[in-house]
Amino acid sequence: MQTCLRFFGATVPALLVGALVLIVLADVLARNFFAMSILWAHEFAIVMLAAAVWLGISGAAAEGQLFGISFLTDRLPPRAARQVQMLADALVILIAGAVIHAAWAQITTARFTKFLTLGWPKWVVAALLAFGMALVILGRIAAILDALRDKRA
Repeated sequence: MQTCLRFFGATVPALLVGALVLIVLADVLARNFFAMSILWAHEFAIVMLAAAVWLGISGAAAEGQLFGISFLTDRLPPRAARQVQMLADALVILIAGAVIHAAWAQITTARFTKFLTLGWPKWVVAALLAFGMALVILGRIAAILDALRDKRA
């Protein structure tokens, strides 16, 4: 599971940012040297940036870098630190669930709008958000299970 979370949370966002830079660079060069823009570049860049951010959040969460909880837990006794971390994980799961609910609402209301040059439905961005938050939830559940296993050992 951790390999899958790392792939979608770190590798895919890094590739998306690299592709984003290349597409924006190509568009800027086309405008400056040929006086014409790549029509779909702006909309594609929006989708790629959204995907990189939403999936990147799941990578940060999987690595425990999403919130500054360690600032507090590092100063607590080990047992209390585990409890506070598990509480924080539970809150992250609840918040991510609420975000998925909001993304679903956006998907159902924006299903007829499209990006003009790409022709893609705009709900794709909300679907990427929901997918990223589902990965956050999976990552936090895995962290809770690991903490419970470590506690027993």
